[in-house]
Amino acid sequence: MPSQAYSAAAKPLLDAAAARGMKVMRVVELRRWGARAEPLLAELIAALDQTDSLELVEELASVLSGSWAREAALKPLITRFRSAPNSPPSVKAALAQAIEAQVDERAIDALVELVRERRHGNARAVLVNALGRLDHPLALDTLVVLLADPGVGGHALSALANFVPRTRETIERALVKPFLADGRAWVRRDAKELLNVLDQLA
Repeated sequence: MPSQAYSAAAKPLLDAAAARGMKVMRVVELRRWGARAEPLLAELIAALDQTDSLELVEELASVLSGSWAREAALKPLITRFRSAPNSPPSVKAALAQAIEAQVDERAIDALVELVRERRHGNARAVLVNALGRLDHPLALDTLVVLLADPGVGGHALSALANFVPRTRETIERALVKPFLADGRAWVRRDAKELLNVLDQLA
């Protein structure tokens, strides 16, 4: 059951969608319309910026993660992520996932800023993965620094395990070896894979 705050905030968007032939009960349902929802893009972005309904923010993030929205949505998603609270965690996580889906090198400076700010909590892990998708020297430098961050170090390692084979850039093996003893199986696996790649590139 949607909250009253959500219903009030979502009504203009739902009405606008209906006027364009997209009859949906909730904003998130616009996601299945894909690029056909593009006529609503300006209104969706304005709502993302202005609404106080975290429930609506979460749904807007999902809709704006579509590739059809990339050019217009990336910057507003980053802006809303900065101000979003860490609780409930699903809101900031949804924004981070949308940023990851849309990320490109236009966002490198903002992404580096966000992943290094611990106040953003667990959602940083998703942004670290996004950073690893950018073939940019600053992405590499930042991921190496983040290896020492207890909150996202394992995720930085995983991002490097994707970054290094793709770009053929190398890092010091000594930075990776401590992760072989990590308590998480996926981190140990990625550490082994990364060390193997570094051996091949040596």
